[in-house]
Amino acid sequence: MKPQPQTTLDTLRSRYAGSYITAEQLLNDHLPHITTVKHLRRKVREGQLNLKIRQLDPSSIRSPWVIYLHDLADWLDQTAAAQAA
Repeated sequence: MKPQPQTTLDTLRSRYAGSYITAEQLLNDHLPHITTVKHLRRKVREGQLNLKIRQLDPSSIRSPWVIYLHDLADWLDQTAAAQAA
């Protein structure tokens, strides 16, 4: 029986311990050309990046911005498909 190919989400789950990563981690690991979370949020807000980033606790101004692994996997898959086309 052939093993199932590993999905992007499976790869991310094996790489990161939780169900989300912080925006800082996202920038360091996947978007090194974007230097600040503020710049990332602006690119998302303006529609330049089709990412879903959220505050962990929207009621707190100091709450970190995060991206859930399933959203990151979807975005990585969409980006790869767009580059392949």
